[in-house]
Amino acid sequence: MNTSPGPSLFDNTEPDSSHRRTFINPILWFDDCDGYRVVFCRHEILYRVALSDPLHLALVAVTLRQSKLATQVEIAAAFGHSVATQRRWETRYRQHGSDGLQANTPTGRPGKLDRGQQVFVERWFGLGVSNHEMARRLAVSEATIRRALHRAGLRRQTTPAAELPLAATAPTPAEPPNPPPASSAAAAAALPLAAPAPTPAEPPNTPAPAAGAAVAPGPSATAVVPAQEVAPSATRANPDVPATLPGPEAAPPPAVPLTAPSAPASVFTIDRDPADRSGDRALARQGVLQDAAPLFGDHPELPRAGVLLAVPVLQAHGGLEVFTRLYDSLGPAFYGLRTTVLSLILLALLRIKRPENLKEYSPQQLGRLLGLDRMAEVKTLRRKLTLLARRGQGRTLMNELARLRLGQDEERLAFLYLDGHIREYTGKAELAKAKKAQRSVATAAATDTWLHDADGAPLLVVTSEMNAGLTQVLEAIVTGAKELVPAGQRLTVLFDRGGWSPRLFARLSALGVDIITYRKGKRRPLPRSHFREHKVQEDGKEKTYWLCDQPRARVGRLRPRRKRRRPAGGPAHLWLRQITVLREDGRQTVIVTNRTDLTAVEVVRRLFRRWRQENYFKYMEAEFALDALVEYGVEEVSEEVTRPNPERKRVGKERQQARAEVLRLRAELGAEAEANEEQQRPTMRGFKIAQARLRKQLEQAELREQELTRQLRQLPRRVPAKGVKALKAEKKLIVDAIKIIAYQCETALLDRLRPHYARADDEGRTLLHAAFQSSARMEVTEAELRITLAAQSSPHRSEALAKLCRELDAEGVCYPGSGLRVRLAVEGQEPLTP
Repeated sequence: MNTSPGPSLFDNTEPDSSHRRTFINPILWFDDCDGYRVVFCRHEILYRVALSDPLHLALVAVTLRQSKLATQVEIAAAFGHSVATQRRWETRYRQHGSDGLQANTPTGRPGKLDRGQQVFVERWFGLGVSNHEMARRLAVSEATIRRALHRAGLRRQTTPAAELPLAATAPTPAEPPNPPPASSAAAAAALPLAAPAPTPAEPPNTPAPAAGAAVAPGPSATAVVPAQEVAPSATRANPDVPATLPGPEAAPPPAVPLTAPSAPASVFTIDRDPADRSGDRALARQGVLQDAAPLFGDHPELPRAGVLLAVPVLQAHGGLEVFTRLYDSLGPAFYGLRTTVLSLILLALLRIKRPENLKEYSPQQLGRLLGLDRMAEVKTLRRKLTLLARRGQGRTLMNELARLRLGQDEERLAFLYLDGHIREYTGKAELAKAKKAQRSVATAAATDTWLHDADGAPLLVVTSEMNAGLTQVLEAIVTGAKELVPAGQRLTVLFDRGGWSPRLFARLSALGVDIITYRKGKRRPLPRSHFREHKVQEDGKEKTYWLCDQPRARVGRLRPRRKRRRPAGGPAHLWLRQITVLREDGRQTVIVTNRTDLTAVEVVRRLFRRWRQENYFKYMEAEFALDALVEYGVEEVSEEVTRPNPERKRVGKERQQARAEVLRLRAELGAEAEANEEQQRPTMRGFKIAQARLRKQLEQAELREQELTRQLRQLPRRVPAKGVKALKAEKKLIVDAIKIIAYQCETALLDRLRPHYARADDEGRTLLHAAFQSSARMEVTEAELRITLAAQSSPHRSEALAKLCRELDAEGVCYPGSGLRVRLAVEGQEPLTP
């Protein structure tokens, strides 16, 4: 219980008010002094704990009870909590230890308003919205609204009736002004914002703006702004301007619409300060905003603003429109679909390869590139990718991007390159194994099949569940690719020896698909006299090929061999055109194709360009982390997927060992026969009797080999892939699509830079990387976003980049999601003088 100590023999003339002694029982008490609670037992200190630490205070209360120094009633009365709380603490401590004393995280809405909600409260107060209506809109109590107004120093002032202006329309003291009807309040709550409130000097009969009207923009406003409910002068962006308190009869003036031809009507902003987007964030939390509108400001030197050089080619690419058409929206969010996709593309161009690498950069500086106050955090981008992956549109996204690229240039359809790419996996999940070309052993991996166009640019990627070879997926991929081209047009696919299969070639030819590939297997070299010289011009240089063109060559059997001839439809062998290339080192490379309309040199050149795929994989892994694991987790493979029978592999190894044992015993028996002395054993019968043990072992080994051969024939070659996992592919497809868009935009810039830069083929991408990382001056006007890149490392680089900027600037492209035209330029570089 709470008692006071007995009278002291020596009363202090100046009592110490810095601490207070509280008795729990006659032998136990505590002092609260200097922010700490010190517990004593018979004048000995037991515990010292901070008063601001509720966890340890609860632990002390439980420990005192377990030590039997006080009862539950005594401890609860002294510490200021109930007996039920004391009993609950003891129960949790017995069950979970000290972790059980942690306070439960509240699951409801936090009682404290954040910054954006506080701004709304202040704006609504300036419009005369009641506390009850504010609490209803924000889903909080009226007490919370009153505390928020008190913190802001806002008080409601009631004007005496005698001091009302004597106007013709003003009500008399006996007739108070009518409050606005409930429907008006509800309509105001539905609107995101309202136009600026007038001062009391304005006429009270000013007409109200219609819903959907816009506010006159500031110097950096570029997005469409609907009719507003709060004056911008009452926002945090203009803290020096006091909010106006309109009378009950005051109405906002008509708003001035803002023309933004490329900004969607659903994208708007209520903020005016690019560094403070609290208003839009509050709208997103209320479910009103689907995506934040870009809001730029002036910056004399913005790091990495050179990446905005890719905005014109990105708009011309059309990838953002494909995302919008397929995914539509991510729901109410500040970082919506357009912002998320644009962020990932710009991060890829900046060589920020993973979302986790964002921790190394300033979120405010990166956010200014998007017209936001800060870039989305790692967990936010991860969450957005998860929302996109739940739609299950990854394969459709790849097909739509491929159809978009093929529709922009029909010449890309002339030749399509296919190649498999293996991504090694080092996790603990049981994945199918595959062998990478650079390694001699098979490891757990995932296999992707990439499709490139005639220029070597990526079109789409297909992920297989069981690391299927190219022969297993080639027909399905080609069938899907035929849907991307006009009906009746033949495709020509080029691939390496991994897709060698004469029967597959016959099926592809029946589908209307031509093939060009290397011949697999060993061939007898052709005499040098069979080759003819062919000279062609490649990249301004003369190149010589020594070729042997055979119009008809047998490349494989279409039907299995039969001992007896039976009548069967169709040819027994496949005949194709064969071109042999004599290389400088004397080796010969054999190429087969069913295209007879192309010259031999054209066939060879087209197939040799397949190495651009290998260069692409190497470049993308180094610059874009193509093989990086996007998400953790695996999934079960589908039921129809099969795998090589592991039992056949085991039985095959045993048969191989049995065969080796048979060969060893035969060799040993032959050696004994060779060393046999005819004087001792002149007959074979005597030799067999002498080697009976060895002959018995050989007989058993042969029976063992025959039994294993019989078992191997009975086992199926493939079985259902039960128990085998596959990496989740949906999020990987989305990330690969974004990286493909970034690579294609970079390639488009390289093509435009090539006429202005002599060493574009060797250093063009390096120059673009440096330009992306360059700082720039950002200036915003009513209709333009001006980006002036810093001078590059040398005058000729700056000049080439300046010509590229002039070419892009002439297209008049607007920034995505806004009506601001992007203007690009490069600062001049003063020549070096001695």
